[in-house]
Amino acid sequence: MKTLIYGAGPIGRWLALRLARTATDVTLLARNETYRSLAEDGIEIVDGLTGERHSARVDLVEQLESDDRYDLIVVAMQKASRLAVCPTLARNEHLKNILFLGNDVSGFHRYLDHVPAETVLLGFPIAGGGWSDGELVFMDREKPGGPHGELYLGELDGANRARTKEIAALFANAGIKVGVERNMDGWLKYHFAFMAPTTGAVFEKDGDLRAVAEDPELIHRYCLACREAGNVLRKVGYKRRQPPVFNLFYWLPRWLEPKVFGKLFRSRSAEVRVGLHAPGIGPELLEMAEEFAGLKAKARLETPTLDSLLARVRRSAGLRRQEAFA
Repeated sequence: MKTLIYGAGPIGRWLALRLARTATDVTLLARNETYRSLAEDGIEIVDGLTGERHSARVDLVEQLESDDRYDLIVVAMQKASRLAVCPTLARNEHLKNILFLGNDVSGFHRYLDHVPAETVLLGFPIAGGGWSDGELVFMDREKPGGPHGELYLGELDGANRARTKEIAALFANAGIKVGVERNMDGWLKYHFAFMAPTTGAVFEKDGDLRAVAEDPELIHRYCLACREAGNVLRKVGYKRRQPPVFNLFYWLPRWLEPKVFGKLFRSRSAEVRVGLHAPGIGPELLEMAEEFAGLKAKARLETPTLDSLLARVRRSAGLRRQEAFA
């Protein structure tokens, strides 16, 4: 399956590296200085678990031409950027399958203003990281020998078609565990219900995850914020909590919350996936929070704890903008 990874951020590089190692026909789209750097040095990723360095060279392009032919285009970019490239995708005359990979709350309908519904799939990778001292540090497994990350994907109508299985097999052959979801739109909304409080708690401690782990009251607020967001989703019709681990926020006794989630925030996985990723996620998160406000209005539910954590994200994002222009 000839594959184009559209976007050379951490997720795009990780996917391109994994696919290249299985001799998949994979091309990575990058631009400007990123293109030049990758052309010179290739992809280089530091394993956040073991410290090992992984590298690969893949074919590079700077743009998608209207007559380019790919069996699969994986758009691995932040939400606003994914929507921004839709007109470029629409100009390609040979679209077959487009996997939009990343956070979303608004749903998939805006993609359909540009590209045919039959080409679109949604997905999300359970892996992540960011830049540390100029190096891309990435966490895609919990222990050595485990699968290299996990990727959820699904069709818009929840079907499991021949192409769904083929795309799932592409990633599985690269050592990535794949879950095919019946309602990927709902899955992404529940991911926001987890991610927004998580990021807010981290911002409240100025990025110090260990400080979050050692503050029982903050962890109680964090769990309550997740439940508030989950209640909104359930009220507007997303009754299946996804993935099932989200049920912990409801089933876990309050006295156990600091112990269980304190361990989560102390983990190396959180240090890399959340700690390195959180500083750059503010604008995307706040855009999704505005969209989530529409679901709250529909549900007629208030989320005071979630709102307080998101307010901390807003303040931090505002400070970073001021520093950038200082």
